[in-house]
Amino acid sequence: MEFENAELSRARICLIGNSKLSKMVHSLIPEFQAAADISIIDNIFSDALLSARHLVEQGNVDIFVSAGANAYYLKNTLPVPVVALKIRQSDLISAVLKARAISHKILILLHEDQAVEWELLSHLPGVEIVQKSYVTADDANNIFHSLRQQGFGAVVGSSYICDLAEQAGIPYVMIYSRASCRLLLRRAINLAGEYKRERQQQAFADFLLANTGTATLVTNREERVIAFNDQARELLANLYRGRRIDKLLDKRFLDTDDTVAEGILLNDRLCRVGKRAFDVGEERVGHVYSIKAAPVSRVEEGRDPVELVFRSRRMHEATRLLSVYGATPGSVLLRGETGSGKELAAREVHRASVNRDGPFVAINCAAIPSELFEAELFGYADGAFTHARSGGKSGLLEAANNGTFFMDEINSLPMPQQAKLLRVLQDREVRPVGSRKSVALNVKFVAACNHDLMEEVRGGRFREDLYYRLNVFTVQLPSLRERPEDIEPLTRYFIRRLSARYQMDIEEDALCEALLPVFLHYGWPGNVRQLENLLERLMVSSSMYDNLNEFAAAIPHLAPELFDGGPGGGTDQGHLRQKEQEEILRVLEQFNGNRSQAAEYLGISQTTLWRRLKELEKRKQQGG
Repeated sequence: MEFENAELSRARICLIGNSKLSKMVHSLIPEFQAAADISIIDNIFSDALLSARHLVEQGNVDIFVSAGANAYYLKNTLPVPVVALKIRQSDLISAVLKARAISHKILILLHEDQAVEWELLSHLPGVEIVQKSYVTADDANNIFHSLRQQGFGAVVGSSYICDLAEQAGIPYVMIYSRASCRLLLRRAINLAGEYKRERQQQAFADFLLANTGTATLVTNREERVIAFNDQARELLANLYRGRRIDKLLDKRFLDTDDTVAEGILLNDRLCRVGKRAFDVGEERVGHVYSIKAAPVSRVEEGRDPVELVFRSRRMHEATRLLSVYGATPGSVLLRGETGSGKELAAREVHRASVNRDGPFVAINCAAIPSELFEAELFGYADGAFTHARSGGKSGLLEAANNGTFFMDEINSLPMPQQAKLLRVLQDREVRPVGSRKSVALNVKFVAACNHDLMEEVRGGRFREDLYYRLNVFTVQLPSLRERPEDIEPLTRYFIRRLSARYQMDIEEDALCEALLPVFLHYGWPGNVRQLENLLERLMVSSSMYDNLNEFAAAIPHLAPELFDGGPGGGTDQGHLRQKEQEEILRVLEQFNGNRSQAAEYLGISQTTLWRRLKELEKRKQQGG
C-alpha cells in the first residue's frame, strides 16, 4: 500500500555540520533543488542535537545528513534517519597528496567512527604520517593540542579539525570532497523517499488500529510488535515496536496461533486476550492480539500515596533527623541502599521545610544525558541556539523554585556537570543557556546516593568541594535487614494497599501468619521495594489456591528466592525448610521423579533442587 501524493515527493534534508562542510554542501544545493529542500544547521554536538530535535518535533525534516562526530552523536539519539558522510579512498589519497605538497610531516585526525584503509598510505614516499582518532570535541581538542609541539606542517581532518588547525595557524586539508558530498545528498534523497513511504504505511496501520475500539497490537512472524493502539499502551507496560510478545504477555501465547485466554491480569485489570494468526496467501506473516479489559474501579483511580511505615527505633531516629534537617535552609544528603526509600525520605524533608507548599521536583542524575544537562536543569533563553523554542524554556531548577529539588544517584553525575551544580549551590541562582540574566533560587536541595561519596571523592570521581556543599546534613537510611521489626508493619501496610488495588478480600492476620516467619528470616537485598514487589506477586498468586494452607505450602515455589540461602537468608529455617522439602517431594512425585521438569515447575535451578535433595537425605541419615 502506497500513497502517491505529489506534495510529499520532495525530500526534506537537513545538514548538521559546521564551517567548511556547511559551505561545501551549500554550494551544491542548486544541483538538487528539483528533488529536495535542503537546509543547513551550522552547529556541533549538544547544540546540534537540540536544534535537530526541535526540527523533528515540528515535523519539518525527513532525513538528516552529517559527518564525523556529529553524525555519530545524532545517529544514537534521533528518531529520524541520519546518513553519515563516508570517506572514500580517493578522498583520503587526494587529501594526503595535497598535504604532502605543503609539508612532509602530516597529522591525520578523524573521528573513530570514520573507518578508512590506511595501508595505501604506507606506500607514499617522502612523507611522515601520524594518524589519530577521537570521540568527542574535548577529546579532539586534547589530542590536537598535545600533538602540536611535534611540529606538523599540515593537518588532514574533518571540518572541525580544520577549524582547530586554522586557529593554530597550521595549514590544513579537509578530508571531504564535493564529489563525496554530492553522493551523500543523492543517497539521502533515496532514503528519505523510502522512509516517508514506511511512515505513511505505518500511519495508516496506526489509524486503523486507533479506530478498532479495542486494545489491539500486531506482531510479525518472530512475534515482535510492529503496531499497536493507545488502548494497548494503557494496559501493557513498556510496550514499544520491536518488543517480543513474551516480554509483555505470558510466554505460553507463543505456543499457539489461535487462542483466547480469560482472567489475564494487565496493569491491575483483569483482561480477556485473544490471538489470531494473520496469513497472506499461504504464508504466515504475523498475529493480531485483541485485549478486552474490565472497567477501572474507583479504588484504582484514588489510590492513597505511599508513605514511610515503621516501628523500629532506627527509622524513628532517621525520620526525626529528616524533620529537623528539613526545617533548616541547608542541603540534606540521604544515604541508603537501593530500595530503602530515599525519595520518600526526601518528601519528608520537603514536608518539614518552609517550602512545603511549593513544588517537589525529583531527577535521577544517572538518567540525564550529559549533553542535555544544562538545557534540562538551567533552561534556555529565546534564540539560545538554532531553532530553539520561541520564548525559551524554563529548566527543572526554576520549576522547583520556592520548593524542593531532589537529586537521586548524585554520585553518577559527570565531573563537568558537578562543577556547574556547585556554582548553583554556591550562588543560589541559575542562568538559562543563552541568557544574560540569572534567576534567583529559593530551593531546598536534597541529594541521595547509594555509594559512599567520600570514597568517590578519594577515587577522584566526585568533587570534594561539591561533597562538602551537599554534606551539610546527612541522614543514613537503614536497610530493611537492619530493622527487622519494621517487616511486620510494612507487610500489613502493603497487604491493605494491594487488597484495595486488586479488590481482593484477604484475611490480613491469616496471611501475615503464613508470610512473616519466612520474611523475618530473609535478608531483603532489595529492601522495602523488593518487599512490596514480592508481596504483590504472592497476593495475586494466592487466588489460585483454595485456602491459605495450600498457599502457604506453595510459597517455596512462588518465591524461591526466599529459600535459596541468599543474603541474610539463613541456613536453619526449621519448619519452613521442612515445608519447602515436602513441596519438592510432592512435585517430584507429580513428574514421576523427573528432576528437570520438577525444577522448572518449582521455579528453581536443577543445581538448587539437587542441593535441597542432598540436604533432605542428610537429615534423614541424621534422623532429623
